[in-house]
Amino acid sequence: APFDVKASQDSSPAYSPVDYMSITSFPRLPEDEMVSGENVIKSRKDDDIVLSEQDTDPDLFLKSARLQRLPSSASDLASNDIASLRETTKDPFNEGCACQRDGLTVIITACLTFAAGVTVALIMQIYFGDPQVFNRGAVVTDAALCTALGFEVLGKQGSSVDAAITAALCLGIVHPHTSGIGGGGVMLVHDIRNNETRVIDFRETAPSAIREEMLYANLDLNPGLLVGVPGVLSGMHQAHQLYGSLVWYNVARNGFNVTHDLAEALAKVKDQNMSASFRDLFLPNGQAPFSGLFTRRLDLAAILDAVAVKGISEFYSGNLTQEMTAAVQASGGVLTEVDFGNYSTILQQPAEITYQGHHVMAAPPPHAGVALVAALNILEGYNITSQVPRNSTYHWIAEAVKIALGLASRLGDPMYDAAVSEIVSKMLSKSQASLLRQMINDSEAPPVSHYTPSFTLEKGSAAAQVIVMGPDDHIVSVMSSINKPFGSRIVSPSGILFNSQILDFSWPNKTNSSLPNPHNNLQSGKRPISFLMPTAVRPAVGLCGTYLAVGSSNGDRALSGIIQVLMNILSLRNNMSDSLAYGRLHPQLVLSLAAEFLDEDVELLQAKGHKVERKELLSVVEGTRRTNDLIIGVKDPRSADASALTMSSMP
Repeated sequence: APFDVKASQDSSPAYSPVDYMSITSFPRLPEDEMVSGENVIKSRKDDDIVLSEQDTDPDLFLKSARLQRLPSSASDLASNDIASLRETTKDPFNEGCACQRDGLTVIITACLTFAAGVTVALIMQIYFGDPQVFNRGAVVTDAALCTALGFEVLGKQGSSVDAAITAALCLGIVHPHTSGIGGGGVMLVHDIRNNETRVIDFRETAPSAIREEMLYANLDLNPGLLVGVPGVLSGMHQAHQLYGSLVWYNVARNGFNVTHDLAEALAKVKDQNMSASFRDLFLPNGQAPFSGLFTRRLDLAAILDAVAVKGISEFYSGNLTQEMTAAVQASGGVLTEVDFGNYSTILQQPAEITYQGHHVMAAPPPHAGVALVAALNILEGYNITSQVPRNSTYHWIAEAVKIALGLASRLGDPMYDAAVSEIVSKMLSKSQASLLRQMINDSEAPPVSHYTPSFTLEKGSAAAQVIVMGPDDHIVSVMSSINKPFGSRIVSPSGILFNSQILDFSWPNKTNSSLPNPHNNLQSGKRPISFLMPTAVRPAVGLCGTYLAVGSSNGDRALSGIIQVLMNILSLRNNMSDSLAYGRLHPQLVLSLAAEFLDEDVELLQAKGHKVERKELLSVVEGTRRTNDLIIGVKDPRSADASALTMSSMP
């Protein structure tokens, strides 16, 4: 009689575990090959039930499998070896099971093999060293196109200075409201391998025929009087002679898209007084171009081509010189060809101090970098760390910057005033910093006059910045400017926009505030004070450690901005990105605080006697950082147009 599965289930003894290996190795039954279609469907349904049940109960799976795999007739039982169906007391989940021992052996063997492999790999890794990705260079500028062009120069094996020159000339075309070949600036170059630093000063100089009394007149009617001798091309030429390796790239040929900053700057001035040539060039149909509009400056491309062929003599003693002087004189200026011919850049050593194990280098007078390092000298005595309460740190920074701004108001061109060198010597002195620090009261915020005599402070203006760290182990920071937005707004027939840097000199009745700075009075050939402060940091001892380059483009607020970024990195041990993103403060008649400051910090500063106001934007600071072989470039998140690119490679 056929084997009755149901009867077998009813009459079978209590279930005991079976040998799963025996079940799965059971030979195929004849019935399996001859089942009807209906039975096939039923069989599949039964299989589905079994599979679903075994997900939750492994014992039920084994029991069901045993019953389903039994033969269905006695004759089949007789014709097959029933040894494989013998029940066993061995539990497949018990440690004593043979299959469990075999699996455990495999696992142990695999683990030992893996451990041995890892050990060998680690030994080889230690011996031969890791394959790593090194960041070989970084470029940061105020505009993405200029960053990309500088980055391209590095990719063509150009020097860091080659890249900086390309990017700086590019900014003069893309951002004519902040810089250009009609302006001036300063470049700081640090050679890491040789531990040498140079400052190339190409600041504008006053014309030989200018006199202070000329400036008492209405300068709006005589904007030519505001124009100093441009120094950008002379400075780029000097830098290229010292550090360059590639020919100059004409950055004006391919055109560019109007940036957000340029569109905004033009929108602000479109209703102001300006020359017809300026309006025709920058405000066609009287309207400011919108951001993203594509444009070309083929006029400037022709000038750069002429300079590339004939040298900078084309600019300083050629046909261009005659054209430029004529344009300035037509607007009431006194600039002459002789002034251009007498212009030269100045090579200087940086103003430098040691701050908490780091050597800080900044541009010397007439630039205010010396005031920046003086503030760091004062702050060093507080041993500021992340453990110090924030309100104390903010108060100390505000007071130190206040003192630094007072000291900066006494600077001038040391080539024309020997007293400036004495002032600088005191500003760099650690003992003088200690005396000034002792005058700071932790619970009061006195005026600047409490610390040091001060004069009218020339606020400076917006500028363009370029920072490069390249594979050649050079750090380059460039700041250039034409003073107020679009400078004098005088444009030569060939398209050169001239600066208004004479405004950075001091003279009586210029403002209704305090006394003018006698060290910054107007003299022919003299360079005015500036807040162009390219800054670099290197390890105080040896070549290994952290290198930084930072710059800011916001006049006197650049001083407070750079100080706070350096404090965040060097004292509070924050990374570059966070340090640039944190809110900043700037002390003037009131203490200006960025919008990022917490209300509780504002209240604590007010409790110390600070009159506080909030500002949306105080300064834009860009930077690069190198730690051993890792180089990064970081833009200030407040800038809509700035860009940073980093070059990586395998060793």
